[in-house]
Amino acid sequence: MTLPRSKTSRFRMLALLALAASALSACTPAPEPTPTPTAAFASEEEAFAAAEEVYRAYNDALNAHRTGDDDADPYDYLTGKILDSELKTAQELEATGIHIVGPTKVVGFEGRVSDHSQSVARVVANVCLDITEARAIDDQGTDVTAADRSDTYTISVELTGAADHLLISEYEVAPGETC
Repeated sequence: MTLPRSKTSRFRMLALLALAASALSACTPAPEPTPTPTAAFASEEEAFAAAEEVYRAYNDALNAHRTGDDDADPYDYLTGKILDSELKTAQELEATGIHIVGPTKVVGFEGRVSDHSQSVARVVANVCLDITEARAIDDQGTDVTAADRSDTYTISVELTGAADHLLISEYEVAPGETC
C-alpha cells in the first residue's frame, strides 16, 4: 500500500521538523546555575559585633540630633514598624511641645540570638541604656521627666539586613531584665 503523495509530504515535513527541533534543543545552552545564597556573617560573634556597632551609631546619632546637629539622622538606622513608630512619637512630642535633652549612654550590649547564615541576617540583643542625663523638657523649659523613672533600663533590640546594611527593626523594654 502506498500513501498518497500529500500524506508522504506531510510525514517528511513532520520528520524534518522533529529532526530540526531535536538538533536545536541540543544546541541550547544549559540553564545558568542558581547562585547559592551567601551568609550575611561568617559567625555569630561577627553578627553580634556588627549589630552592636549599628546600635551604638544609632545612639550617637540620636544624641547628636538632640544637640542640634542637623547632619545626624537617627532614623537612618531604623526600618519597618520601629521607624514608623519613632517618627510618630517625634511628631507627638513636637505637637505637645516636649523635647528630650541630654545624652543616653549604651553601657552594655549582649547578643542573644543570631540568624546569620542567610543572606539577610536577624540579630537580637539586649542593650543596657543609662538615661540619667536625658530629660524631658516642655515648651516652657520645665523638666517634666517622670520622677519615678529608672536611670538605667534594658531594651531588647532586633536588627535585620545584610552584613553591610543592618538596621534596627524592633525594640522594646525587656521585661524582667536589668542592667
